[in-house]
Amino acid sequence: MDSPTAASTTLPPRPVVWWRALLLIGLVGYAFFLIRHVGALAGASDSSGYLNNARLLAAGQTATPQRIPPGIDAVQFDSFTFIPLGFRPMPDATMAPTYPIGLPLVLLAAAKIAGWELAPPLVMMVSALLAVALMFPLGRAAGLTPGWAAGGALLLATCPLTTFMSVQLMSDIPATTVALVAIGCAWRSRTRQRWALAAGACLALGGLIRPTNFMLILPIAVCLGLNGRRWLLLGLGGFPGVLVQLIYNSAAYGNLFASGYGDDLGSKFSFKIVPATLIHYARWLPVLLTPVGILALVLPWVGRRTRFAWVLVAWTVPFLAFYAGYWHTHEWWWYLRFLLPAFPAIIIGGLWVLRELWVRHLGPLMPSPLVARSCGIAAIIVILIHAAFWHHRLNAHLIGFGESIYSESSTWARENLPADAIILTEQTSGALTYYTDFSLVRWDSLNPEKFAQLTAVAGKRPLVAALFPHEVQPALAPRLPGRWQEIGAVRHVTFWQWSPEG
Repeated sequence: MDSPTAASTTLPPRPVVWWRALLLIGLVGYAFFLIRHVGALAGASDSSGYLNNARLLAAGQTATPQRIPPGIDAVQFDSFTFIPLGFRPMPDATMAPTYPIGLPLVLLAAAKIAGWELAPPLVMMVSALLAVALMFPLGRAAGLTPGWAAGGALLLATCPLTTFMSVQLMSDIPATTVALVAIGCAWRSRTRQRWALAAGACLALGGLIRPTNFMLILPIAVCLGLNGRRWLLLGLGGFPGVLVQLIYNSAAYGNLFASGYGDDLGSKFSFKIVPATLIHYARWLPVLLTPVGILALVLPWVGRRTRFAWVLVAWTVPFLAFYAGYWHTHEWWWYLRFLLPAFPAIIIGGLWVLRELWVRHLGPLMPSPLVARSCGIAAIIVILIHAAFWHHRLNAHLIGFGESIYSESSTWARENLPADAIILTEQTSGALTYYTDFSLVRWDSLNPEKFAQLTAVAGKRPLVAALFPHEVQPALAPRLPGRWQEIGAVRHVTFWQWSPEG
């Protein structure tokens, strides 16, 4: 008879956890892909706005003086004449940032560690990698097996919109990451109530980054149920973030409940837009999320008896409904970026439905686990081919390189223009504010009469226009009369110097 000691030393072989290796390899590959393509810089309105605001916060400021050329009476001009993109005019010839403070605060924290040059790409890369990694525990919370949950991470990582918004400095991916953490913490609070405290903090941070992330209160409510202690902890966790927002609103805009968006935000919503947006959803969501995402539509019926299915529904529907009436959602495929914080729920919901269909109808037909695993590998190949095709078709991975033109053109201006030059700009105005110290004038706020006033005061100071191709004709001909000579170019941004006619 074998001895107990001998028996105890014989351990059963550990199963090959292939999905862990696959997830790790995928994350490493995705990190290298992001490093290759990231271009998180001060660019157009959003990206320059976040960085300009972060720099103001670093200096303990909520507003900064407008860069009005000396000798000019700003009162005689339109209120936005000396306001770069990403700012709004304030009293006493100052200007305050337009965009929410959440991402600037994150950038400020990252800059303390890595410096201002590395902070933007670091924030974007870490946010994207975390979002993809967090898809796995989200899928597991939904009851998916490890392989299916890893598939959810793959679908989010290979989504062209995820790439497009990860390789430039935008708030959509950080908002998505915080949403994943908030829902994950809220769900875990069902077993350990203290997680509700973290859920509240993440909900508040998400609101600081993107105010519409407060819609996550609905799926969080499904997670918490009617437990009063969880709700109290949620409120305690979120209170500091709400307090920060109110204090900032008062300091920057003079009102606790004001925002940088101004008072005309309501005009950007209309029920008339809803049909066009729904068509846009139907056209692009299968492209961005593969048909798997569309299966989430039947989740309320297939998963109606499962609590987490209703978490996913309460997570998805508010975003789809709210942005259906937003004026810009239907204009371009990348405007679906507003829905990105709900993409994890759509993906996991679609996979949940597909898994149920598989188990009920196809699973019993699989003669062996090897065949089922082969089907999984085939699905991965199809997803990668789909992603490669649409990334190429949409140039989703090249936007980072495109953003670099803003910093390069700003560098050209610093190196080639005299320090007293007045730059007429619109699309490059936010980047020029961040990278240079030039006086700036928005050409799109001028007409020939106002431009004549500007030239009369400018004296011998050179007037230079920094223009993208689509700006040249509307700027130089009808608004800024005179003789313009091209004096330089950085790729497709051209610089023109003014001289009087005759």
